[in-house]
Order: sequence, then structure tokens, then C-alpha cells
Amino acid sequence: MDIAVGTAIDLGTWTLTEPSVREYLDAVGDDLGIYAEAGLVPPLALCAWALGAMLEKLSLPAGTIHSIQDMEALEGVVVGEEIRGEAVPERPRSRGGLRFMTVGYTLYNGSGDLVQRGKTTVLTPEREG
Repeated sequence: MDIAVGTAIDLGTWTLTEPSVREYLDAVGDDLGIYAEAGLVPPLALCAWALGAMLEKLSLPAGTIHSIQDMEALEGVVVGEEIRGEAVPERPRSRGGLRFMTVGYTLYNGSGDLVQRGKTTVLTPEREG
């Protein structure tokens, strides 16, 4: 996919179920149980799902490195709640043979309320030619 700077990319809609939240918590080694007790999705799990959706939508070359992640959680998300996301690429920058690409994202709940926003930056090798 060619990246259209400033144009929103639909990241889709997903529902974070109890098993998917448990899978995330197991993967990061969080065994405190506080999220299960409260019935909430960890904010970083939402960030991880957003990043995964972005990576599926963007055609990134081999050798791409995820470099920076910034996120702001604005509301809690209950397990089972539907989440919709979109991302907006910024203008890429180049330095030292690498291309820095930053993509901002926003996540909304089923009521349309903004629950999280953030930015992720990846480094890709400069294309030759």
C-alpha cells in the first residue's frame, strides 16, 4: 500500500474478549489478575492491537524496526466492548540511510467516544533507486 500522508486509514473494528485479553496478559507475563477482576482491557493491549492492525495495512519492507510508541489512554475499555480504530500517517523523514515513518492512531468505543490515541514510529531502510 502506498502511504497517503494525512489520509485516514481504517484499522477496522474488533472486540477484545476474555480469552484474547488473557492471551495478551500471558504474553507479557502479567499475572496480577487486576484486569480480570475489574473486567477491563489493559490500555497497552489496545495499543498492541492497534499496532498490529497498522502493520497489516501498511506495506513495510524487510528490515523495518519498530522504534517508538506513544499512547494516551482516555477511557477504560470493558472486556467485550467493540473498538474501532483509524490511523493517519505523517510525512516520512530520512536520515542515515533510514526512513522514519510516524503514524498517529485513534481508537473509539461502540458509542463513538475516543478511548485512546497515540503515535508509533518505525524505521525502514531507504529504498534504492
